[in-house]
Amino acid sequence: MRSLVIFFFVFGALSCVNSQEVLARRGEAKVDTLSIVSGYLQKLQRLAEMRDSANSVISYPAPNAYYYQILSAPTLYSSPLHQMMSNTDSTYTDRQLQTLYYINRMLARLYAGNPELVQQTEENVKNQGHFRDDINEKINVKDKLSEKVSEAMLPATLDEDIQVVTRRPNFWKFNGNTSLQFSQSHFSSNWHKGGEDNFTGNLYLTVNANYNNQRKVVLDNRLEVQVGAQTAPSDSKRSFRPTVNKLRITSNLGYKAYKTLYYSCQVIMETQILPNYYVNTDNLQSKIFSPMDLSVGPGMKYNFQWGKKKRFTGELNVAPLAYHLKYVDRVELATIHGIDAGKHAKHTFGPTATLNTNYKICDQISWASRLLWQSNYHYTKIDWYNEINFSVTKLVNAKLILNPIIDDSAPRFRNDKGQYIMFNENLSIGLQYSF
Repeated sequence: MRSLVIFFFVFGALSCVNSQEVLARRGEAKVDTLSIVSGYLQKLQRLAEMRDSANSVISYPAPNAYYYQILSAPTLYSSPLHQMMSNTDSTYTDRQLQTLYYINRMLARLYAGNPELVQQTEENVKNQGHFRDDINEKINVKDKLSEKVSEAMLPATLDEDIQVVTRRPNFWKFNGNTSLQFSQSHFSSNWHKGGEDNFTGNLYLTVNANYNNQRKVVLDNRLEVQVGAQTAPSDSKRSFRPTVNKLRITSNLGYKAYKTLYYSCQVIMETQILPNYYVNTDNLQSKIFSPMDLSVGPGMKYNFQWGKKKRFTGELNVAPLAYHLKYVDRVELATIHGIDAGKHAKHTFGPTATLNTNYKICDQISWASRLLWQSNYHYTKIDWYNEINFSVTKLVNAKLILNPIIDDSAPRFRNDKGQYIMFNENLSIGLQYSF
């Protein structure tokens, strides 16, 4: 390159000298030394510019990593497929996002127009490389930040002393529901099948207080109150007679043995609230704590949940040997309830089993059931209480109660075998509130 520049430099100088000599010989123009020097300097400047341009380094634009997908071998990438399936548009303000959009669009056209050119996938490209071994080495950090800030002092933000209070979590859960049900019957004076007008009102209350420490110990407590009365036109002594009349307290202490199986100790106390008299007399038939049934027994409890949405739940408690107490506060009522004359209580032992289930048939219909079986090898008591709730709204519901009972503990039941099978059915509508 330098020899070429020197050649043009000499050639230009000789051309200027030769042209002046020719003009001088012919006498056509006078020799102007200033113009010769000026022309010479102009050509010399041009040659210098050519030299500088020849020696300058050619600059190329920096490589753009966004174009590697279209500059490399045709490959099936996931980004163009996601862009086509999501119907993404090109309204991006970021230039890099616009670049990626148009690259994915070009690749999508390639996949649709010339799929035979695509010979590999994105996974094949990723599997061809590997990490360097020196990068996988574990970095050992010797400096500990905690040591560097150990002497730092935080400014106080409160003037008063800060007191840290540690509170244990509340393992108790309380819930329940109450309902007030009504029913009414009317018969005309010439009704050929008989019957009398009556109005019935029933109050139901259930309160649960359950303890679970999320480890081993659970304690379930339930209070059930059922009180109801109906008008009694045929009773000359009183205007109302009780229909449902029950107070029951159930307490079950459990210690986890395996998953949902517990060692348990269950206590059941049951009595009635309102006094009950024989029709048209003042002779008392039963009252609160006359009688009262108490059952205490150790055993095993099993909790279960069935169905995909766990709509059917329940618990089964079995006590092979339980203590049973039947008590009357009024001694004159002893023989009526199977207790020896002149005594207030009767003590027996025997097995006890309870089965409590709850089946949520749908959002509006639920079925709660309680089956109690007690025996002392001389008598048997089976109490199967079924309550079907039809929720019209959150506050209005209808209730169907089916309650068969088998009890041959009293002598009057054992003498007449048909008397120890009892059944109660009640259908009513009213108000309900859960808390």
